[in-house]
Amino acid sequence: MTDLDVVVVGQDPVALATALGLAQAGITVLVLEAVSDEVALSPVVHDWSVLPGLDRLGILDAATAAGFVDSGWSLHVLGTGERIDLDLGVLEKATPFPYNLHIEPTALCSVFEERLRQEPLAQIERYSSLAGLTQDQDGATLTLSSADGPRQVRTNWVVGADGVTSAVRRALGVGFPGFTWDERSVAALIEADLDRIGYTSFMFQIDDHNGAVLQKVGPRRWIHVHPEPLAVKQEDIGHRLPETISRAVNDVPIRVLDWRSERMHQRSADRYRIGRVLLAGEAAHVANRMIGHSPIASFFDAYRLSEALAAVVRDEADDSVLDAYAADRRRVFLDHASPISSSRKLLVGRFGDQQRLDTELDQYRRAAADPDHLREMLLFNNELAGDSPIAIAARLQL
Repeated sequence: MTDLDVVVVGQDPVALATALGLAQAGITVLVLEAVSDEVALSPVVHDWSVLPGLDRLGILDAATAAGFVDSGWSLHVLGTGERIDLDLGVLEKATPFPYNLHIEPTALCSVFEERLRQEPLAQIERYSSLAGLTQDQDGATLTLSSADGPRQVRTNWVVGADGVTSAVRRALGVGFPGFTWDERSVAALIEADLDRIGYTSFMFQIDDHNGAVLQKVGPRRWIHVHPEPLAVKQEDIGHRLPETISRAVNDVPIRVLDWRSERMHQRSADRYRIGRVLLAGEAAHVANRMIGHSPIASFFDAYRLSEALAAVVRDEADDSVLDAYAADRRRVFLDHASPISSSRKLLVGRFGDQQRLDTELDQYRRAAADPDHLREMLLFNNELAGDSPIAIAARLQL
């Protein structure tokens, strides 16, 4: 039995950002990473709005060195050849980081882990599975299965940031209502020279049949994400993947290096706080993997939760700030992240109605022609930050 302030269960950047924020605030924290490779084909483009938080955590420079930054973003309507080019440079007076960060998921996790290992109050351990989670008035006990047999970890607080199939959420019996799309998301890491045909490093390819999102991760390395009907067999997806991608990139020669197919969900947990346990990231909410805004909301979960939990552990606030965290982050997802994620998924593929598509595209055409309109559109992502749980709790107590 080990006494700890906080145990964070998870291995993606959200879990690691939460743990790092807590450790830097003087909180003892253990990160439990399940043995898996789930992060390998996660999103690689990280929105400008989350970069100030990465900078405060002291990892932005290292992450930039391991990847690259770019302000370019575009939409390409395959049927007509129309290109709508947008530039985050219009945000230069609104943020010190008017660009997106492009970095492969495993590289970003490595940056986080290297920084965490410099924190004397932080530990990282791997385990096979979560066999049980119980809690009482004073804390929580996690039972872990590993190669060396079961063991127990005792902690004051638990953060479940262990993804869509969260073992923490399931152990607590928390509902995960919402819906599952009738398509799979297929993400492929490809090698291709798309720069020579003028592709921006973040591109929405709009088409009812070949719609896709392309994200550049390095020289001649891209992530290509597209939907496939559930009726298509898994093995057939792999066989026809090179041809599918080639159609979407003007027949530029490509080589598929890796790929993964997943069901697409649009769901939120019933509650983000259950006693001594807090949920964050995809353990709390998930949007489609095509162009989900859930990753942006997830980083803000990490920033807000580490702020709130550190204040509680240090006796600077009562646990009402955790209720404020739970309520506000759920509101942000349901009111903002989920609707815009659905809208953009439909924009890229399977839109169907040409008149509706043109209406949707008109806002991007206007943004390309009017910097003020583009700035306003982009600044919407600040809504995903939500409010400080400490400030919310203080207002409620007035």
